[in-house]
Amino acid sequence: MKIILLFLAIILMTFTASNAQNSQGKTDDLGRVAIAAIVPDAAGLPANSQRMLQNKMMQIASQNGLGATEERAQFAMVPVISIITQDVTPTAPPQIAMTLEVSLYIVDAVSQNIFSQTSMELRGVGNTEDRAYSQALRNLNPRQGQFRGFVEKGKEKIIEYYNSQCDVIISGSQALAAQQQYEEALFLLMSVPDVSRECFNTCMTLTADLYQQYADQKCTEYLSEGQAAWAAKDLDKTAASLAKITPDMQCYEKAERLVTTITSAVEGEGGNSWEFKMKQYDDQIDLEKMRIEAGRDIARSWAYWGAAKYFDWSWLYKN
Repeated sequence: MKIILLFLAIILMTFTASNAQNSQGKTDDLGRVAIAAIVPDAAGLPANSQRMLQNKMMQIASQNGLGATEERAQFAMVPVISIITQDVTPTAPPQIAMTLEVSLYIVDAVSQNIFSQTSMELRGVGNTEDRAYSQALRNLNPRQGQFRGFVEKGKEKIIEYYNSQCDVIISGSQALAAQQQYEEALFLLMSVPDVSRECFNTCMTLTADLYQQYADQKCTEYLSEGQAAWAAKDLDKTAASLAKITPDMQCYEKAERLVTTITSAVEGEGGNSWEFKMKQYDDQIDLEKMRIEAGRDIARSWAYWGAAKYFDWSWLYKN
């Protein structure tokens, strides 16, 4: 529940910022697509080569548009490395000579779509396999002309995908909501990036309505748990359940009445006052403060799709 509340706060803030941007005039959507350079462990590179390749990919992204940080990266440039040849040279001492095929992909890590791809052959020689890898990747030049078209095509395809799939995404979300699979339905709507402005704005409007349905369903669930716990005279469990109910939920007043009933009963039996408060927001300003703090908490700690180390890359590295 807390995760969904935090998400709603971020969505509302993002939606407001997006509308403010649009009021300033037409924004170049392509210029707002940020691409992070990510080399997953699944790529199978030695650690030194992994860092080297990521640095070069970061240069490609920054030189051909706006680069993003790995911590918040829906769109990413990701490599797939294949060894074409690997030989031992007849020299003294012997060296390892490698020819690599380096393929770079621009992908959407959330929808698991590939939007652009480019490949090159690189050769390297070293007295160990790791050094041969490093020598080969050192020959990758981020200023090569092919990378500009590669990045621009990726950005264009990202915009085209979300513009063309918007109705499908919305229909899918509504179908999930009809089955009361609200978390997945909300996730689907929130996966639409703000670079597709029209679709993003439509989805954010639907998110508010869908969240209310979810909140009301959870409210009934938490209230039932609290009532059952009170019937069993388990005050700790009662408090834990009712503490999840917030003023935006439909059953908030019923929960408050239950709290009053419990408090009177506890005090009537000579027990200590049941010190319990429902979650309340004094005014709209306090609510806004809560949203800002929620945004900070997500940015710092929550392992969502914006935290690249939690991505499942098995769909890209199948072998």
